[in-house]
Amino acid sequence: MLLFCLILLITIVVVPKKQLALWIGLNMVTVFGVLVFEYLYPELIPNAYADNLTKMIDFAVTYGVAALLICLSISFIRNNYDRERIAVSQKNLEIEEKSNHIMEQNGALEKLNSEKAKLFSIVAHDIRSPLSSILGYLEVLADTDMTELENTQIKQRLLHVTKDTSEMLTNVLAWSKSQLDGARVDIVKVDVAYELKKGLSLEKNIAYKKDIKLELELLDDVFVEADLNMFLIVIRNLVNNAIKFTPEGGEVKISLEFNQENCFIKVKDNGLGISENEQTNLFKLKALSTFGTNNEKGVGLGLLLCKDFTELQDGKIWYEANKGKGSIFVVSFKRYKFSEGK
Repeated sequence: MLLFCLILLITIVVVPKKQLALWIGLNMVTVFGVLVFEYLYPELIPNAYADNLTKMIDFAVTYGVAALLICLSISFIRNNYDRERIAVSQKNLEIEEKSNHIMEQNGALEKLNSEKAKLFSIVAHDIRSPLSSILGYLEVLADTDMTELENTQIKQRLLHVTKDTSEMLTNVLAWSKSQLDGARVDIVKVDVAYELKKGLSLEKNIAYKKDIKLELELLDDVFVEADLNMFLIVIRNLVNNAIKFTPEGGEVKISLEFNQENCFIKVKDNGLGISENEQTNLFKLKALSTFGTNNEKGVGLGLLLCKDFTELQDGKIWYEANKGKGSIFVVSFKRYKFSEGK
């Protein structure tokens, strides 16, 4: 009977659930049949033991085998249980980590959305203000008799306000498009000196009108891998910022350095400089109205745009502390690798 109990235990442990009822039923029918057969025909079941010692040895061996198989079965059950418990624990840990990651992402997204909402609120306010000024200047020009000097002054102010508003809108639209649609990057061979000399003509005029010396220390035949439009947007923003925060009579210098792998474009000015507190928020979405030395208007979006566009081109941008007065911004791009024979 002990053997049948052991078989029943092993059956419960190893047999699939769908077949369990069949095998348990078969075991019970067999046991019941043996008992009935022994009861009805005891003379057919001979006494197989020659003496008590043989009987004791048989019982001992049966017990030992049964005990061993029971231990193995229980060990199998416990190992399966431990594996399942560890698997469930790991899955719960993964779920918890994913949940924490999602919560962190949600927090970051909420913060980003808050900054974006603040940014566009400031943009809306800062655009409405110059547009009102433009409207006022145009009404004055249309309805008022003025001297030639007054007329010239009004036109200069109108041009100044329009230029600042245009620059602000250009940055906002470029950044918004990259955020909403995903910026498309077309990496090509860019001649740094040629493109900067050609592409900074507007900035040269702005610097000239502000009596700022815009100096280009560029080397010819230095090529980088970049998206030309993004490349120019980044450099123009840095140069415009330098001009904006440099007082009249100041100097802005654009220099070029390179090594075997990278090209470094430095934009240095002797303007207002950047405080340590402000440096921590560089290249971040911190919506804030900014004013240059001549009250040029901005929303602090230019550097964020520079960072996003530089990284999209597999470049880097950073700020270097200037021991003297002013600021130094550095942009690095990978140098263009010429094929053999070219």
